[in-house]
Amino acid sequence: MERIMISGANRGIGLEFVRQWLSRADVQVLATARSPQQAGELNDMAGRQLTVLPMDVSDPASVRSAVARVAEAVEGLDLLVNNAAIKPPDAEQRLATLDPDSMLQTLRVNSLGPLLLARECVPLLRRGSRPRLVNISSGMGSLSRKQSGGQYAYCSSKSALNMVTRGLAADLGPSGIVVCSLHPGWVRTEMGGMQASLSTHESVAALLRVIDSLTHADNGSYLDPERETIPW
Repeated sequence: MERIMISGANRGIGLEFVRQWLSRADVQVLATARSPQQAGELNDMAGRQLTVLPMDVSDPASVRSAVARVAEAVEGLDLLVNNAAIKPPDAEQRLATLDPDSMLQTLRVNSLGPLLLARECVPLLRRGSRPRLVNISSGMGSLSRKQSGGQYAYCSSKSALNMVTRGLAADLGPSGIVVCSLHPGWVRTEMGGMQASLSTHESVAALLRVIDSLTHADNGSYLDPERETIPW
């Protein structure tokens, strides 16, 4: 039985991860959402294989509470997917109209939140089988690829998340936990927009192939859906 925890599972990529995991027989999923009462599609799937829990990754107390409930349900975690993220409106991310509070909240959710959740889950991951910790990043977090202005909050938050990945890889890799950042591609979601090239099904199917194949050689890596390395 593979025991999986995922944040931000109420919509988009997170919801599709849950759908595809539940098609597997030997999986137990602990899925979180900031407001589970509003996550209709996620709640409709709840049952023997899926437990839905409230968690706001920007609130340390909420993170601790959620992980405590996970620890009551499972003895260990085999996979943690840090998926919860926000992206402010473009107008709040332009140089001339930058909203400092919006940028700080984006960093809190997209960068600090995954770090806090990872920290709380370390004891469970250490009791897992072939434990993996996956941070859902973005190609927009690549410093090398950044050639345009704007998107300051989102791009900075994903670059910071990549640094979190590197730090966690160094801290946790020696105990057997594989940590990596994954870029999901340009996906048709509320965040990615309807002009994006990939459906959520296509993106998640590719990401699951990558996640299933991770080894210790991938610790601290930054990979795309085709398992190609992205430059930091």
